[in-house]
Order: sequence, then structure tokens, then C-alpha cells
Amino acid sequence: MTEWLPAAALLVLCASCRNDWRTDMWFEAAVQPQEAPARAEPEHSVRLDARPPIADRDDATDLPNPVAAGGESVRHGALIFQARCACCHGDGGRGDGPVSKLFPQATDLASEPVRRRSDGYLFGTVTFGGRAMPEYADGLTRRDRWDVVNFVRSLQAGSR
Repeated sequence: MTEWLPAAALLVLCASCRNDWRTDMWFEAAVQPQEAPARAEPEHSVRLDARPPIADRDDATDLPNPVAAGGESVRHGALIFQARCACCHGDGGRGDGPVSKLFPQATDLASEPVRRRSDGYLFGTVTFGGRAMPEYADGLTRRDRWDVVNFVRSLQAGSR
């Protein structure tokens, strides 16, 4: 009988122990990545893709044009201009598009005041819009917007 005593004690101990110590992580509340609050950026940190902060088109006046005004840039800008701008500014950029017949006339892009503006200001106008012009910051990449600026400059050169 004494030989069964350790086996019986072991059986009683095993039966009285709960087995959930191995599974407690299964029952914890899980936080999905999209549910977690965004972490604040550390103080004085700079994003890897940081650019000069521009809040409106006046802030963009001093931005240099990083895209050479070559053939590919002008061709790409012409495609974007036809798709997004010609409805108001017209094919030649004179402000005579079909929408300008129904609403206040769009700016003549070959006019002297527009010619005097910097490339950065034109980029800011495409980015943030104008009085009646919508903004295109979300619809066009930075490169696309610079290509439009290069195309507008080519329109201006051709209209002299």
C-alpha cells in the first residue's frame, strides 16, 4: 500500500492543478495595428522624406524648380495640362476653356503678371489652387506638378 502512496499523491496534485498557465496569452485582449493610437513623433525629429514646409502658394515662391525643363518633362506636363487644366485655361493656356464660358474667366497663363511669377509660385498655385482653381496636391505627385510648371513655361515661350 505504501508503494501506491506517491502515485496517489501525484494524481491528486495533478488533478488539483489548473492547466491554463500555458494558455493565458490566448485569452488576453489583442490590439490590432489599426486600432492602436499613433505614437507621437519624438521631439526635434526630422522625417526621412522631409521637405521645406509650405502652407500656401506664397510660401512656395522661393522653391527652385528641381526638374529640368526638357522634352520629357514638357510632354508629360502637356498631358496633365490637357487632362486637368485645359477645361478652364484652354488648350493654349489663354483662359478660354469651355468652363470659362460659364464661370469667371480663368487666368491667361501667357499674360505678363504670370510670366513674372517664379516657378515656385506656379508650383504653389498648382499645389494649393487659386481663387477659383482647385488644389492638385492630392491628385498629382510633386514631379507631375513641376512638369505642369515646365509646360506652362513652354506655352509662355511659344506665345511671345
